[in-house]
Parts: sequence; C-alpha cells; structure tokens
Amino acid sequence: MKNLLRFIFRHHFLILFLLIESFSLFLLFSANPYQKVLFYTLSHQVSGRLSTRIENFKDYLSLHNENHKLAEENARLYNRLRSSFRLNTPDSAPVIDTLYSRRYLYLTARVINNTVNKQFNYITLDRGSSSGIEPDMAVINSDGIVGIVKSVSGNYSGVLSVLNRGFTVSGKIRKNGYYGPVSWSGKNTGFATLIDIPHHVAIAKGDTIVTSGFGGVFPEGYLIGIIEDFRLKGGNYYEINVRLSNDFRKLSYVQVIKNITRQEIDSLETRVAQ
Repeated sequence: MKNLLRFIFRHHFLILFLLIESFSLFLLFSANPYQKVLFYTLSHQVSGRLSTRIENFKDYLSLHNENHKLAEENARLYNRLRSSFRLNTPDSAPVIDTLYSRRYLYLTARVINNTVNKQFNYITLDRGSSSGIEPDMAVINSDGIVGIVKSVSGNYSGVLSVLNRGFTVSGKIRKNGYYGPVSWSGKNTGFATLIDIPHHVAIAKGDTIVTSGFGGVFPEGYLIGIIEDFRLKGGNYYEINVRLSNDFRKLSYVQVIKNITRQEIDSLETRVAQ
C-alpha cells in the first residue's frame, strides 16, 4: 500500500493529466457524432489488425502439429497403395490366404539435423530402432527421394543424403525405361548425374527420372528429378545432368520405407553369387 501511495504521489501530475485527457476525449466523442464514428472506425481497424497478427502467430505455432499430422496421413496412404503389396498367385506358394501380401511399410520421421554444404552430407531423423527403422531403408518425402538410412540408434537414425559423394541409386528415364546409376558430383546441391544411358536412346530436356526399383532399397517409380541437359561421353553413352526434385535446404518430415522382402532377396542373391 505504501508503494502504491508513493507511486501516486511521485507521478500525480501525469496521472491527473491522463484522467483529464481521457475525460475530455470521452466528452468529445459523446457529443460529436462524426468524431464518435471516426473513433469506432479507428478502434475496429486497430483491433482487427491486432487480431489478425495474433491469429497468424497462432497458426505459425500450430504448423508443427499440422505438418506432423500431414506426414502421418501420407504414411497411411503410402501403406495402402497397391505398390506397397505384392501379388500372390496360386503358383507362388503364399504364406497367407490373401491375393496381396505387404511388401513395403512406410514410417514417418522428422528431420532434426541436415547438412548440405559438405562433400559427404548426412541427415539425422528423430526415429530409430525402437520405431522399427533399420539400416539400408529408403527415405523419401512428397517431392522425391531423400537418402538411405546408414546407421541407427535406439531413438535416432543417420541418413546418407542424396547430396553425399558416397550415395548412388538406380534411376531410369520414365518414358522409355532405360536405367543407370545416379550420383551426386559434390558441386551443385540442385543437380545429380545419370550415366550409362546408350547414345541411341531418345532423350530430351525435361524428361523425368525416377527410381528403377533395382537394388531392393527404393521402390520403383519415385521421383529423382528431370533432365536439365546432357552430352555424349566417350562416344557411346550419355552423361545426363539431372535437376533434383527435392530442395534439401528445407527438408522437414520424411517417410522411411521398409522393404519387407529385402532380406529374402539379399539371401537369394548371395547364394547365386557363391
């Protein structure tokens, strides 16, 4: 109470001025219709702008939850795609009594660290072995391929980014099916290189490059990028400059793909190679 009285005594001239000013404005707006309308118009504009800023701020805070919900919904949709299943025919000895059995499983994860300015770039995800993620799983998002899981701990995963000199994926030209290895040169974060396409193949700027499905990591048909330009190298094969579909500087949520049949394929290929 003493502090309040001391504050009033110290600033009594200012408080008196504000009271008189407020009373004067009240009389002005009450007695004059024009000023009254002007006051209400101005107050509505100010309150409207303030409300808009508050709502925009609330929307910004809710983006994280909305993005997470969207990523989870994408995973559910991916898991329902027919391409996530394989056809069981009578002569394929199905282990369950259904026409289709699952081949791919999609898991949602969030990017918590990402480098793009090195020769060997990595991405860290907030999901690990406790969520079912294992090494050699493919990583994609809605814009295309992102990388391959390299190492896993209980709660986190390290991903070999497409922007890594050690990354290679089998890509194909969607319009004609010709395929070859796609890798990053380490120079421009927006481009990769597709090689081993024979010189007689008809290609053009703007042709779409997708995953071939070879290697058992990436399913077939996921976007890698589009042809920017190309040249003959050695006279027999094209060296194709591919503009990547993903902007690796703004990765957020991704889908990690588990190939349920991968172990069976690897085991078979190992026996064949012996």
